[in-house]
Amino acid sequence: MVYDDGMKKLVIANWKSHKDSRTIAEWVPAFTAKLGKTLVPSKVEVSIAPSSPFIPLVSEMLSHGVSVTAQDVSQFPQGKYTGATAATQLASLGVAYAIVGHSERRRYFHETHQEVANKAEQCIEAGITPIVCVDDEYVAAQASALPTELAQKCVVAYEALSAIGTGNNVDASQVSETTAQIKELFGKVPVLYGGSVTAGNVAEYADISDGWLVGTASLSLDDFLPLLTTIVNF
Repeated sequence: MVYDDGMKKLVIANWKSHKDSRTIAEWVPAFTAKLGKTLVPSKVEVSIAPSSPFIPLVSEMLSHGVSVTAQDVSQFPQGKYTGATAATQLASLGVAYAIVGHSERRRYFHETHQEVANKAEQCIEAGITPIVCVDDEYVAAQASALPTELAQKCVVAYEALSAIGTGNNVDASQVSETTAQIKELFGKVPVLYGGSVTAGNVAEYADISDGWLVGTASLSLDDFLPLLTTIVNF
């Protein structure tokens, strides 16, 4: 991973609970074909985050250095935890990143800052880079739940609740301010912006963010490919 100015930007395509085996079998081959012909993978690192049952399928179909991201991970190691997927299990499938503490996990599954920190620790121990999601209201609380040596090994995604799934992206000045706060609290870590990111607004954050966590715009190639093309052409 390289996050210095002028180098690679990280783009995570978070499919959430969308897509099944049929739609994935249509999306991924079309994506990889276009990626090889129209984009320069050396300028952007792309990772796809499907629902957990489809991680092996997506991983087998991807090419051009595109990796796989898990949308969640257990806060516990392998063992007697029915229904949980341990970080070591995800690592054995070749997962490169894992999203932890997404606002939807916090809202619908009532995840706490400590649980998110536990998940991040499990990822790091398994060789997976955790993408810790934060909002303005709890960025400091989440940072304090992580030991400094662990916080500095994370990627942090700033996702303002007002922008998640609303179509209303956050003003660049606010993103810049929060990004600076994150780097002060977590250390010199890569910071992604997430929240109604599209090809039309992604350039607003080119000089602010180290990448993007993309939701809705990653579901359709008609939306996602133009977004990536815009990033490559910065």
